[in-house]
Amino acid sequence: MIDICHVPVRGHDGTELMAYECGGGPGPVMVLCNGLGGNIDAWRYFTAFFGARHRIVSWDYRGLYRSGPAAGSDYTVSAHADDGVAVMDALAVGECVLVGWSMGVQVGFEILRRHAGRILALIQINGTWGRPLATAFGPLLKTSPLKPMIPAILRAVEAVAFLAEPAQPYAQKVVQTKAALSVLKGLGLVSSTLDERAFVELATQVAALHMPRYMAILNSLGDHCAEAILPAIERPVLIVTGDRDLFTPVEQSREMARRIHGAELLVIPSGTHYTPLEFPELIHLRVQKFLRERLGFDPDAAPAGG
Repeated sequence: MIDICHVPVRGHDGTELMAYECGGGPGPVMVLCNGLGGNIDAWRYFTAFFGARHRIVSWDYRGLYRSGPAAGSDYTVSAHADDGVAVMDALAVGECVLVGWSMGVQVGFEILRRHAGRILALIQINGTWGRPLATAFGPLLKTSPLKPMIPAILRAVEAVAFLAEPAQPYAQKVVQTKAALSVLKGLGLVSSTLDERAFVELATQVAALHMPRYMAILNSLGDHCAEAILPAIERPVLIVTGDRDLFTPVEQSREMARRIHGAELLVIPSGTHYTPLEFPELIHLRVQKFLRERLGFDPDAAPAGG
């Protein structure tokens, strides 16, 4: 495992954030934008692989993990993007490669919208450009009368999310069971190649989060759309997805690649929403190829240790 430094940072509006820094070397700086509920631990394979050649920076979203609640009440994707820029400024990151997973794809688009001159390239994993609640579970809910009601249902859940607190210790125990993993695999939510230990650790941490804040972020995410920016993107873009991703269906990634000029697309057979924990080696090699061909960084030509 790579050593990770914890760096307290103030967000754009004074919100107390926890940023992370690791790695180093001659490669371009990588800024990791988490999925909803994700943290630096979720990137364990990515940081271990790329940390030898790249400085890597990330942060916990406001209201989650080691970051404090929003100084006001803003949990929008735009607020998270502004936080990301504040982290980049605090850690003296100039130009960088943005790497997003799930919600982090949309956060990355918003950072690019604001500071395109600082972004060398985007690597977008298991995400979409906007309104993910409208497309999640698309193949399963296509004809369901519940589909248009999902946003209203989730807002109702947000209003009573504080009631979940007493049950959270039990939820943490449930997600650690073999039975829970078997159900998730049976439903197609994760693949058979999943790193079960890493996933259980992440799920256990998610189950302990402050649910009202988590739901506020989820509902704000559901309102976000970066569709207008796609045709205007002039940076190299690599899109990675799994053909069995139910949260952000593969059709979304294919359409995103079609709308972004010159975007590259990797569809991983049998991959779900958790491809970085299912097929890390495949993703790492594809990202290396992308950086070599599109940015001219050849890790084989760079001396180890910088």
